[in-house]
Amino acid sequence: MKSKLFLEFLVNLQNFINSEFDKGKNVFTYEKKSDPLKFFENMQIKVELDKHKDIILEDETMLELGGIKRKSFSLVYSFSNLDLTNQIKNGRITLIGQESNDIMDLSTDFGMIILIGVKNIDEKEHESLRQFNLISNGIEGFLIRSIPKKFWCRISKSIRPNFSFEFLGNAIFYLYKQRFKDLITSIEIFFINSYPDVIDEIIEISSKITISQNKKWLKKIEEWKKKIDCEYDWGCEICPYREECYGIKQVLVEREKIEK
Repeated sequence: MKSKLFLEFLVNLQNFINSEFDKGKNVFTYEKKSDPLKFFENMQIKVELDKHKDIILEDETMLELGGIKRKSFSLVYSFSNLDLTNQIKNGRITLIGQESNDIMDLSTDFGMIILIGVKNIDEKEHESLRQFNLISNGIEGFLIRSIPKKFWCRISKSIRPNFSFEFLGNAIFYLYKQRFKDLITSIEIFFINSYPDVIDEIIEISSKITISQNKKWLKKIEEWKKKIDCEYDWGCEICPYREECYGIKQVLVEREKIEK
């Protein structure tokens, strides 16, 4: 059932992008650079795993993608089914909207989709692939933040002149391969900005998968809350006791290892 949902989504997404191009929307495609480190050097923006844990304040921000007052979404889908991985255009970056230097406003609506083909991996590794820390902490002058139903990126004044979505896509390719190495067989990325109607439509196209994943995640949260006797109504991602709870979880995980 899950594979069917993913395949339906991939076909519908590509058909929709083709139709938007036919309507005259800006659609750009880029390919992964064969020498990404040389490319980053030419862009004069540093990219390295866990080396750029920058906090970018509002007055340091030149451009904000998404955010509280803008439409935004982020989707990371990973799958190992061969029929699905064959649908991924490995190394392809598709931008629907404006390139960075053509965006005149200080903020814009923004969506990002990362499709990842993988070898057979466990649930924990699938979850690790969905975390944005490796991107946010790996690119100089670039910050990702998210809360339930909102997602945004801040680009600092220090890198804005050289920043582009071609650069961002290549940085994401590089950081994922550095972190997960041979687990990943293919990656394709989509960026959407400036077109709120396109963002609405893609959210609708992806809704079945999002609902399916959210149900699975909510079930895990409820199971965890029962395990530690948690009675709070808020989600884990905004819980003020999150760090303490994580510490308890690690203790329980180690105890389970010992008991096996």
